[in-house]
Amino acid sequence: MEKIEGYETAQALTGEYERLQPGGYVCKIIAAKEEKSKSGNRMLTLALDIDEGEHKGFFMKRFDELKSEKTNPNQEVKYPNAAIYHQMLEGNDRAIGFLKGLMTSLEASNPNFKWNWDEKKLIGLKCGAIFGEEEYEKLDGSVGVSCKVKFIRTIKCIQENNFKVPELKKLPAKGDAAEFSGAADNDDLPF
Repeated sequence: MEKIEGYETAQALTGEYERLQPGGYVCKIIAAKEEKSKSGNRMLTLALDIDEGEHKGFFMKRFDELKSEKTNPNQEVKYPNAAIYHQMLEGNDRAIGFLKGLMTSLEASNPNFKWNWDEKKLIGLKCGAIFGEEEYEKLDGSVGVSCKVKFIRTIKCIQENNFKVPELKKLPAKGDAAEFSGAADNDDLPF
């Protein structure tokens, strides 16, 4: 094999990275914007990073690693999805109540903050965030587990350990009714 130019100075990439454990963390909002959901409804999207403790800067560090690993200068690198929180603003009857709950938690965690409908003012605010695990299907068909932000609470809630870590969200089992595609003859159907 011929030696490849740049091998000596290349960063060794093994695909391994530190995994966050489920639980509560004090976080900081590093980006906020209003977007549309896949169904076309308005939603508030927040990007978080851990702001205290041994995992401080966890997601920004991972983002920087992803940027340094890219091989194509035109390749887009996205902030880790595990630290993105989506708050629906419409689309169901409870959306406004959940938004108010989010803002109440942010106001309680940031004494000088009062919600005024300017999402850019959310940047830099601290909050409590509860992370939980969920399964996903890998490209090779195997099942992996990721740890993602599930809920925003007050910092006090996290500091006092006054929260419950959500149970593992499992993928639907193969062969569940949702995947049924039976080839029955219509004459056999009971309706």
